[in-house]
Amino acid sequence: MLRSMTGFGKADFRNAHYEISVEIKNLNNRFLDISLKLPKSLMAYELLLKDIVKNKVKRGKLTATVIFKDLVLTNGNFTLKEESIQFYYKLLQQIKSRTGVKGRITLDHLLHFSELIEPEEISKEDEEMAGKLSGVMEAALDNLNVMRSKEAEHLIKDLLSRIQTIETIIEEVFKRGKENPRTELEKMFARLKEMVDANKIDSNRLEMEMALIADKVDITEECIRMKSHLEMFRTILEHNDEVGKQLTFVLQEMQRETNTIGSKTTDVSISHQMIQAKDEIEKLREQVQNLE
Repeated sequence: MLRSMTGFGKADFRNAHYEISVEIKNLNNRFLDISLKLPKSLMAYELLLKDIVKNKVKRGKLTATVIFKDLVLTNGNFTLKEESIQFYYKLLQQIKSRTGVKGRITLDHLLHFSELIEPEEISKEDEEMAGKLSGVMEAALDNLNVMRSKEAEHLIKDLLSRIQTIETIIEEVFKRGKENPRTELEKMFARLKEMVDANKIDSNRLEMEMALIADKVDITEECIRMKSHLEMFRTILEHNDEVGKQLTFVLQEMQRETNTIGSKTTDVSISHQMIQAKDEIEKLREQVQNLE
């Protein structure tokens, strides 16, 4: 299934003991670049989670954030943020002084600031945790891929529309280009006759030389190759999963053919059509960069 590289996915798990939340975003990138943000207690699972990502995503700059919340604090170990405690105590004293509030500042007042006490993170390395964490990561990646697949559908419609536009241009150029060599030959022959005495011209030799020149402005082969590239582009979209790099190569070939057609013709209308075709190819290139 074709997928865009950009997307977002999220999944959560909760039981009586803990909560796990995974958020994933993916952006355009030439290769797969994984950034995994884990709490200290889950660092032992970094390689496991990266392997899961690699099975689900092939390209992109992927950032996965894992949030873990222990609902049963059984170890009883806490870290007191002493600087913060002093800050809030002085702050409460200032508030009391300025407002004229009576009474003493008690521990209950300070405990309203939950960030003053932080439970120590203990490594949670066991098979059950590995299974739950893997399941949440896979669910978040599946949600990410659903979004990427939907975005790819819109991209494909746009790509096929632009391919159709280029195909129409090439068909028109192909028909007009058939007359291009003969037109060029007649122009050159007319200019030559104006410059020299027609009776002194070796007609056979002249026609042979001019035919060689005219062959250099023949764009038939380029148009045929362009049609082949356009068909290949469609085939890749229809029958492949990871298409970004393949389509980029085809577009390079299409760009080369349009440049050649533009350089070989002296027909202004064909030159203008090639400019339009190049513009469409450039837009295709930008869109293809977003496909996996």
